[in-house]
Amino acid sequence: MKKIKNWLDLILFIAASILIFVLVIGAIWQVFTRFVLQDPSIITQELMRFSLIWLAMIGSAYAFGHDAHLSFGIFKDKVKGRARIWLFTAIDLAVIGFTLFVLVIGGYIIASATMAELSPMLGVPMGYIYSILPISGLFILFYEINNLINRKPVSTEKGEV
Repeated sequence: MKKIKNWLDLILFIAASILIFVLVIGAIWQVFTRFVLQDPSIITQELMRFSLIWLAMIGSAYAFGHDAHLSFGIFKDKVKGRARIWLFTAIDLAVIGFTLFVLVIGGYIIASATMAELSPMLGVPMGYIYSILPISGLFILFYEINNLINRKPVSTEKGEV
């Protein structure tokens, strides 16, 4: 399981790096065409918008893999011992439920429904753009299930996780 997680981490890291590169090059090209050529590129604006959507979703999946996602830190810091394990388990189960029903199932429905709709400038089916929802959802599900399986037991010395 750890080997799979490491491979997924690497894949997400490389994908995010490529998207950041696309965003930087796109921004440079947009500025060049707007101010030097006096004819702004309209394709790069849409490409950058879609790249940013994909980057945000891939980045959020990567954050879940490293347990660096947004959460109520005040509760996590105050709770110790067995209650901490239960809290982390409840958080993981809530994330799994949300991810499964909203990102994976809902994202698949949206991506399927918009396959016939084309983006205005690139002419790409919008379903391809929205497909990042179930894709990132599957990554998040894997990471959260991995977190549940590998949750450390309560330490008997300090009473902490």
